Amino acid sequence: MTSIPLFVNVMPSSLVQDPFIEQLELLFRDGFCEPHQLVIEIVEYISYDVARLSRMVKSIRSLGIRIALDDVGAGSTSLEALFELEPDWIKVDRALIQGISILPSKQRFLSRLVRFMGSGNAVIAEGVENYEDLKAVREAGVNISQGYYWSRPMSIYDLRDLLSEIERKRNELVKLAQIRNGLLTDEAVIHKNQQLDMLITLYQRLLCIDL
Repeated sequence: MTSIPLFVNVMPSSLVQDPFIEQLELLFRDGFCEPHQLVIEIVEYISYDVARLSRMVKSIRSLGIRIALDDVGAGSTSLEALFELEPDWIKVDRALIQGISILPSKQRFLSRLVRFMGSGNAVIAEGVENYEDLKAVREAGVNISQGYYWSRPMSIYDLRDLLSEIERKRNELVKLAQIRNGLLTDEAVIHKNQQLDMLITLYQRLLCIDL
């Protein structure tokens, strides 16, 4: 079974500290997560020494951890970092995504990023807030996106409550179908099924599962 990647934002200044890898190894040893699950997401709005960071990234990769570059297009080091750090994922800053449906220059730039990364699954579009921009992002070759179009940010507790609500609705649907003798065309059964579908769709969107 493929595990869902856990993206964790980390400041460049934290990455270059000597105890950083020691703390990671401690987390793995205590079973908090597996190295292949963890994705270190380097924030781009803070300038940093790419060459120095590159040396630390190599050590982090040796543990089986993957790397993402956040806010690409917002920081001054983005292009150099793309070549030096060779991230597994890049997250394109919302400034380059919003309004992309009406700006061909943004569409061309995003398409070039996809070609550079070699896959539409390695580029994540941030700040998608309407269907028109989502459509343009997909036409540029990007398969993964995030933003208010999908959902507002949710805490881990909200996500847990959502899963509980899905299970509750599922049980209600099963009981209702039994009461109505399995008649799936019954209006009440259809309505309950629609409620469940909406919750499952929201959950899929939160996990960036393409629908």
